[in-house]
Amino acid sequence: MKICFLGDAGSIHTKRWIEFFRDSGTEVHLISFRNANIPGIKFYYMGDSINIDGDGGNKEYLKKLFKIKSIIKNIKPDLINAHYLTSYGFIGSLVKGKIPFVVSTWGTDILVTPKKNKAYELLTKYVLKKCSLVTSDSEYMSKEIINLKADKKKVITVPMGVSLSDMDFQTINENRDNTFLSMRTLCENSNIECILEAFKLVLDKYSDSRLIITNSGTGEKDILNYISNLGIEKNIDFKGFINRKELLNLLGEGLGFISIPTSDSTSVTLLESMINGCFPIVSDVEANREWIKDEKNGLILKEINSQKLSKLMIRVIEDKNLIENARDINRKIIKERAIWEDNMKLIVDSYKKILK
Repeated sequence: MKICFLGDAGSIHTKRWIEFFRDSGTEVHLISFRNANIPGIKFYYMGDSINIDGDGGNKEYLKKLFKIKSIIKNIKPDLINAHYLTSYGFIGSLVKGKIPFVVSTWGTDILVTPKKNKAYELLTKYVLKKCSLVTSDSEYMSKEIINLKADKKKVITVPMGVSLSDMDFQTINENRDNTFLSMRTLCENSNIECILEAFKLVLDKYSDSRLIITNSGTGEKDILNYISNLGIEKNIDFKGFINRKELLNLLGEGLGFISIPTSDSTSVTLLESMINGCFPIVSDVEANREWIKDEKNGLILKEINSQKLSKLMIRVIEDKNLIENARDINRKIIKERAIWEDNMKLIVDSYKKILK
């Protein structure tokens, strides 16, 4: 099988997907507006400093359509797989020709962007009509995709999951200090300011607590300024982008994982926190409820409110029984439903059906 991918070469999710197919013996090609080094694939960098917008708002990439179409014509792939519908997915819909076309949706491209205005809604529906298959990582997002007039027979729900190669299923660190982790993109949707305000309240009772913030985003400068304004710099470790090994190490040592976006699909990092014994505090969105049962294997923040969040964080510090029970439950859930290698086999089978 020969696959041409369209996607952000710098994204860990794109890399994982591509590397899976590469390692399974597939001939892999990647066309991207972001440069990266991924060994074992044929890479085509569109260059020219085009920062392709996740909302599909940067029209400059449309100037590259002829070049992309020419590359695909030379590759002669069996299948095209675009990642993120409202940017690379739109490009794929315009250049695919008669080649089977798969769009892998990530969350915001379905749950947020189509609701911004009628133009984005029409763009999304157009791409969905052009697809041979749409992949989704949560039941909630799959329902939204179908609501956007996609053929439900062409929609497959497969969480990206955690990799067997990354996990130690035998041991888990049960002795952890009061360290909380925030690992979502630094943007308005992630509600990082609420986490910071809540953490300041936690420090009033547990002054030895720590908050580690990873990742980056458009709101990074504002977040750093807000930390300074709150006067809590000494208890916060801002790491920015980190590699996968460091991410897993942090999850293996942290007490609580906080993920409270306003809108979300299945978060891979949430699944990784569950297998690593880092207790989840999540926002009340449907995709989170597919994995977390409130007060059983995590805590659900019913409202984006710093005082309410601080109470949940303090409970994580104090309620040892809840934490211990949740670890066993979460590891069982991940083993049964969210192993990366098992779930990607379902994707491969779906691709093979298309090619038949």
